[in-house]
Amino acid sequence: MTQDFESCSSSISTRTIGWWMITLAFAVQAARILGVTAVNNEVPFLSANDRSRWSAIAAQTQEGRWEIDSIVEILDSKGKSKLWNTIDMVRHQGADGIEHSYSSKPPLLTFMLAAITKPVMMLTHAWRGKTLTEDPFLVCRIVLILVNLIPLALWWCGLHRWLESHVPRPWTRTVILSLAIWGTFLTTFVVTLNNHLHGAIFFSMSLVFAWQILQASQSLSVAPWNVWLSLGITAALCVACELPALAWAAGIGAIVFCADRKRMLIGFGLGSACIAAAFLLANYWAHGDWRPPYSHRGLGEKIGQVELDLTALQAAIDRKDEAKKIKDIPEQNKWIEQIQQQIGNTNTSITQQARVIPARLTGVYQVFDESTSHRVALAMQKPPKSVQDPKGTWNIYTWDDWYDYPKSYWLPGTKKGVDLGEPDRWNYLLQFTIGHHGILSLTPIWIWSLVGGLIWLAQGPAALKTPLQTHDETSNRYRSDSIDSNQLTGARRWILSEHGIAATMIGVTVACIVFYASRDVEDRNYGGVCSGFRWLFWMIPGWIWLAIPAIDRSATRPFWRGLVYLAIALGVLAAVIPWANPWSQPWPYRWLMWLSPDKYQ
Repeated sequence: MTQDFESCSSSISTRTIGWWMITLAFAVQAARILGVTAVNNEVPFLSANDRSRWSAIAAQTQEGRWEIDSIVEILDSKGKSKLWNTIDMVRHQGADGIEHSYSSKPPLLTFMLAAITKPVMMLTHAWRGKTLTEDPFLVCRIVLILVNLIPLALWWCGLHRWLESHVPRPWTRTVILSLAIWGTFLTTFVVTLNNHLHGAIFFSMSLVFAWQILQASQSLSVAPWNVWLSLGITAALCVACELPALAWAAGIGAIVFCADRKRMLIGFGLGSACIAAAFLLANYWAHGDWRPPYSHRGLGEKIGQVELDLTALQAAIDRKDEAKKIKDIPEQNKWIEQIQQQIGNTNTSITQQARVIPARLTGVYQVFDESTSHRVALAMQKPPKSVQDPKGTWNIYTWDDWYDYPKSYWLPGTKKGVDLGEPDRWNYLLQFTIGHHGILSLTPIWIWSLVGGLIWLAQGPAALKTPLQTHDETSNRYRSDSIDSNQLTGARRWILSEHGIAATMIGVTVACIVFYASRDVEDRNYGGVCSGFRWLFWMIPGWIWLAIPAIDRSATRPFWRGLVYLAIALGVLAAVIPWANPWSQPWPYRWLMWLSPDKYQ
């Protein structure tokens, strides 16, 4: 065991201890993956989010298509429950003119995962003679190890090597590595297919490539073209996984622009453009549209206008009549005839079989023709502020609400719990920062990230220049890459160093918090049923880096050292409690559900 963390005099070095920590963590997380299973014990999927991605992967690898109609209809051994069914699904017309079901997840990451799943399935099929849907446990568990655990473990290894080279105090190195391995939600989510873990990995990779460019600039040289290209690719892949990471791509792009404008515009720009093009092309391939599915939640293009009196329809809706009664309203044929006259010159095929029925959006009706699978939307030209008047001038729009389909979870009256959205914007901000889904309340060590960020801003490369009371010459090897080596001057010296990186990370964090706090009520849902505020998980590697100088300064103060232990222990507790299923509520929210079940669902 290490005898003296402060003097580096030890029988076993922190380097060796770190490798053993990583090995143990890898074994534990591999065991979790090999044991992952749903409550029905028939599939290894833990949530609708999981099933959405896997159903699209199954459709791609087995049928070579994006439509998941056949996959979501697979029944359990009793022939009752649909094992692959998901609420994270959209419906729209396919290339054949018929409505189909699709995963609501952006298709680029799904395609990348399917490309890895395909050879795994081919090998297991040659061995056992079964496909992904026939043998989901074997295929999915192997894929989770390949795409989740191995990249995460490589990040642990990279962080460990960096800590050993740059952080003088052994105690700090051990604490930071322990935090990365056990105290964050990245480890929690290793057993489920998700974009947040991959977003964090791509974020880390982009940071590594950016730092290579900064190091070269500080020595008045230029990083190779492949580094610039790799930075553009990884930053864009991070954005493909997490849209708000666009702020990070812009921030890091601005920093390296100060290093070399030409290489930034060509190398970084070309790498980013390739991923952006791949994202758009994959989306068009999957959906016949350039926009991702989650952007199709409203009205499409206006194609006409009609005078209608829908009083009878609204009365039937108010009475909560069945769908059949609504379709049999006598005025239906008259309404359809009037609508047909107004859209006769468009490509929308609405026959006399169509019917005007309620839509998911408030104040909107849909005209749905089951015989042609075509729809249009009706919305008031000047809707009243309070009660919808069903009589007047209605605008006709192409159908663009892909979340509105029969038995959709996203229909009015179907959603429940956090999915209803938090109506109070300020309460939402409070709860996802320091409340029941709080970034700081669930993982208190991020408070040290706030302080550490200020230290990086103030001291830059000197933030880790810690004097050690030791005569061990090996301690001299711990140096920041920028100390005594930055030959730049003026503003570029500040930007192309730890100062600039820290400022960018702090700015991106603030921008993301403002972005999510400013969302509409339906998006203020804490990421759905989830053990943490998952939309910011991708920034965890950056927050760990920000926290290092603040944690390091706590090492020599027993009180603050104890607080570090307590903060990490609370973070480990929040991360470990949902190990059985990361798609569950955080422990403070569960506690509130127990105390007040009527208020918290």
